Amino acid sequence: MVVTSDEVARLLMRDLRALAGCDALLTALEGGPLVVQVLSLVEVRAASASQHARALLMERQSHRQGWTPEEGDV
Repeated sequence: MVVTSDEVARLLMRDLRALAGCDALLTALEGGPLVVQVLSLVEVRAASASQHARALLMERQSHRQGWTPEEGDV
């Protein structure tokens, strides 16, 4: 399945909003088990954001070079 750049951008923005929410939550918390859960969510969302940003950059570079990504490249 090939994902469009609009979908990837939407997913990236979702990840970034979730990370911003986690940042606000971690700032408000004093500690405890909830902090561990929020940090786990941060780890997952950061990895996802990194993957989506990489996919957008690959697509942008491919358009500049005239190369079209194959299925599975993104």
